[in-house]
Amino acid sequence: MLPGEQVIDDYRSLTLSLKAHPVSFLRESFSRQGIVTNRHLDTIRSGRMVTIAGLVLVRQRPGTAKGVIFMTLEDETGVANAIIWKKTFEKYRAVVMGARLVKIRGRVQSESGVIHVVASHMEDMTPALGLLRQETRSFAAHPRADEVLRPTTDHRQKQAAKAKAKQADIAQGLLAEVEDAASVMPRGRNFH
Repeated sequence: MLPGEQVIDDYRSLTLSLKAHPVSFLRESFSRQGIVTNRHLDTIRSGRMVTIAGLVLVRQRPGTAKGVIFMTLEDETGVANAIIWKKTFEKYRAVVMGARLVKIRGRVQSESGVIHVVASHMEDMTPALGLLRQETRSFAAHPRADEVLRPTTDHRQKQAAKAKAKQADIAQGLLAEVEDAASVMPRGRNFH
């Protein structure tokens, strides 16, 4: 079993994985996008703009907070806390309430050792979790690997049909992989 599949299986059965964090598979892409790790937030001066991303662990809207939402995100290095003001929530309501993996751009707020990112822009990055399943397709692209994944009796007779079916499978499979990988990630605890 490939590492991405192991993590998905772990989350499916245990709701956690000791092998790797799902975001670790996305770190290279996230770094290219300027997304910093949660561990490095304490090195960023208060008031600076930053972009973070992670699995949504908790969404809270305390009654005394006058509509402010607090969101806790987890990446492979730790947790980060985000503040979402009511106006920002109204703009990104679907992302705040539905995303399992979210990217937040905002200002760092550091007071008395407590660090928050005050959200100004949010994106649902849940489809990126499909990368955990893409490892299987990468493995299948190697010569003869498709024989391991899908053994056949005589590939020459089925080559044309197989190529056409493979294209359809890839398109359908991408959507299924994203939905499958996302479905096993924690939904996060939500306010009601």
